[in-house]
Amino acid sequence: MEASQARQLIDSYLDAYNCFEVEGMLACLHPEVIFENIEEGVVTLRIEGKDAFESRAAETLEWFMERIQHVTAFQFQDDRAVADIWYSAMTAIELPNGVKPGTTFQLVGQSIFTFRDGLIASITDIS
Repeated sequence: MEASQARQLIDSYLDAYNCFEVEGMLACLHPEVIFENIEEGVVTLRIEGKDAFESRAAETLEWFMERIQHVTAFQFQDDRAVADIWYSAMTAIELPNGVKPGTTFQLVGQSIFTFRDGLIASITDIS
C-alpha cells in the first residue's frame, strides 16, 4: 500500500467515525482487525475481529452528541501509518468512567494504523 492510499483509507474511516456511521467505519477494516486503546501506557480496551469492533462501535454511538477526530500530522512507512490526532467530543449520557452528560473534552493523541489486503488491519489509539 502506498502512503496516499493509506491516508485516504484513514480519512474515510475517520469521516465515518465523525458522522456516527458504523457501516462506513467497518468498510475500511480487515475482518481480523485489532483495535487497542492505550491511556497513560496502559491498554484499557482491546477488540479483536470486525464483529466485535462493530458491537463496540454500535454500543458507543449513544455516548456522544458530537465527536470529531482530525489528523494533524501523518507519517507512513512499511505499511504502518502514524497519525497525530486532535479529538473533541461532547457526552450525551453518563459514561462508564463517571463523566457526566454534556461534558465537552478535547485531547491530543496518536493513532497507529497497520494495513493488510488494502484494509486497516489494526488501530492503536494512544492518549
